[in-house]
Amino acid sequence: MRKFLFIAALAALMCTAMDAKGQTAAEVDATVAKVMSAKAPCNQGPEAFKTFIGKFSTDSAFMESRVRLTDDQREKYASLLVPDNFTAKRPFAKDDDEYYQAWGEIQYTQVYLDCGWVDSYVTHTFEFKRIGGKWYLDKVVPGE
Repeated sequence: MRKFLFIAALAALMCTAMDAKGQTAAEVDATVAKVMSAKAPCNQGPEAFKTFIGKFSTDSAFMESRVRLTDDQREKYASLLVPDNFTAKRPFAKDDDEYYQAWGEIQYTQVYLDCGWVDSYVTHTFEFKRIGGKWYLDKVVPGE
């Protein structure tokens, strides 16, 4: 009987864990839909964020021209400053855990890309700001 209860509890725990991952993937997908919507505030004005991020996340020369980080931040986050890091990512295995990236705050003049561990904490946030009508990576904020 104890064995049965243990197995039942373990099965329930596994189902809960799988549901949490699925919900997180759905949440990431929802943030992508929101930031890519023509109606999103970030896509209004002279340069749509969805157009900017499409180029920023694929063209290293364009990316370099739109990074406004301090020299200290450039040095500290050099390993992160590669184009394919600037997209939302559904949970995936990384360092024996589940890692994700999702669009956070989405406004007319700023958009955040939150990066972190599922069911844990944000490791860093990329802050994009609209300056003079154009989008820039303005800051990397370490997580708590």
